[in-house]
Amino acid sequence: MILTRQTERKFSAVCYYVLCWILAAIGISSISTYASEGTFDIGDMLMKLQFALFMGLSHGVYDILILKDEMDCRAVWKSLLIRSLYFVAAICSSKLLCILLFKVKAGEGIMNEEGLGDVIASISDPAVQMQVLVFFLTAYLITFVRSVHKKFGTRVFWNTLLGKSQEPLEEDLVFMMIDLKNSTELAEELGHVKYSSFMKDYYKLLSNCCEENQGEIYQIAGDGAFLTWHTSACRHRARPVDCFYDFSVCLERIAPKFIRKYGKAPNFKAAAHCGRVITTEVGNFGSELAYHGDVLNTTSRIQSLCGRLGQEFLISEDLFTELPKPLPHDYLSKKEGFFELKGKKHEILIFSLQRPLTDLN
Repeated sequence: MILTRQTERKFSAVCYYVLCWILAAIGISSISTYASEGTFDIGDMLMKLQFALFMGLSHGVYDILILKDEMDCRAVWKSLLIRSLYFVAAICSSKLLCILLFKVKAGEGIMNEEGLGDVIASISDPAVQMQVLVFFLTAYLITFVRSVHKKFGTRVFWNTLLGKSQEPLEEDLVFMMIDLKNSTELAEELGHVKYSSFMKDYYKLLSNCCEENQGEIYQIAGDGAFLTWHTSACRHRARPVDCFYDFSVCLERIAPKFIRKYGKAPNFKAAAHCGRVITTEVGNFGSELAYHGDVLNTTSRIQSLCGRLGQEFLISEDLFTELPKPLPHDYLSKKEGFFELKGKKHEILIFSLQRPLTDLN
């Protein structure tokens, strides 16, 4: 069975929850054993691992399938209350299910006298009550880490956690600038409130497509966004091209919903370029990751040629030589010629990428 990139993203998220709960169960079991100065109990460890599996799956189902891996739009107090009730219910039911499963006897089924007796005893056991509290806090910690990871992206998350961005670091990166077409007209027609909602839905789709192609959104400014990848990751798979294609197809499919809701459907143009930049953390309070170098300016200049050339996707020769051939999704490349970009001493060869006419119809 071939998984779509969207399914892979959701599967990876569920695996994250399961793995975190397993690591938490091992850690909590080890600490409790050490604190009590008791001997290692393999049965207790197996029960906790079984509990971690149940909790990881239920946690993943709640965030990925019920919330659809998106921000909870309910009021904060309501969101916390519902999530807290869910965690308590999931922890208690998983704990009780583990006790019953460990007491299963041949011919008696899961509901037997000994198992039910242990369940009743565990309800009033202070140690079990403390475990429920610890697992409740663990659930919120796992959710918090996942939220931070989603907020900043994989590379920024790990670089910040490990302190890699404290000192300037030279990297070879691909940047793709995606710009919404006719944004000024849209803003005037929709009004600022409805336009803001339009852009929120638009960027939600873009961020999903970017994540599914292992990219990161570096910056969103108004109607434009910069996406980035390591150049080495694009040599074996043309991820910027994949992302452009996925986003195009996504907007084509979702266009009727946009038209029903806003009366307009979004369309975009893009440009991509690669080169060496300096990655560093800037600022003291509210610091953020910044890329310094000419690559971003060049990408922006290339993107400004889209309207002049009547093309939706332009890339530089530097990036074109790095991408594997043939290009994915049967994209056709065409030399548009050499162009002198503002701030550049030498002209740059620009390529346009287009889907075959059979795909466009």
